[in-house]
Amino acid sequence: MRRTVASADRGAHVFTKAQCNKCHRHGDAGEALGPDLSAVSSRFRKKDILESIIYPSHVISDQYRAKTVITNEGKQYTGIVARGAPGEVVVLQQDGRKVVLKKEQIEETVASKQSAMPSGLLEDLTLEEVADLFAYLNKRSATATAQRPKRE
Repeated sequence: MRRTVASADRGAHVFTKAQCNKCHRHGDAGEALGPDLSAVSSRFRKKDILESIIYPSHVISDQYRAKTVITNEGKQYTGIVARGAPGEVVVLQQDGRKVVLKKEQIEETVASKQSAMPSGLLEDLTLEEVADLFAYLNKRSATATAQRPKRE
């Protein structure tokens, strides 16, 4: 069986298939709730990126720490919490669903020790798809290249 070379174009499809796009941006694709991955390959080694995907709760930036929002009715929603429209809070849950709450509905917000990024994201992918995903993440978007500081 002949192995193909990893493809950033196929990796763009894997980025969507693995639901990375529900929280992360890469270039013009995806949501900006989690870290922007447009230039991730220039900031981190492949090993560190892979560890972050396999063990998402091992190291969590405070900026992206999941929170549990408890409503006045006792319902709990855990995920990345972001501002919505004025007077609203948006909770992006691990399954990709967004919950919009009015601030007056919220009784308490507590930091979570679990990452909002679900574990097991690579389990449904083939090794070739993982290689394609890394080729895509390694490809710097035009936006990231334009924003990169110039060296003198």
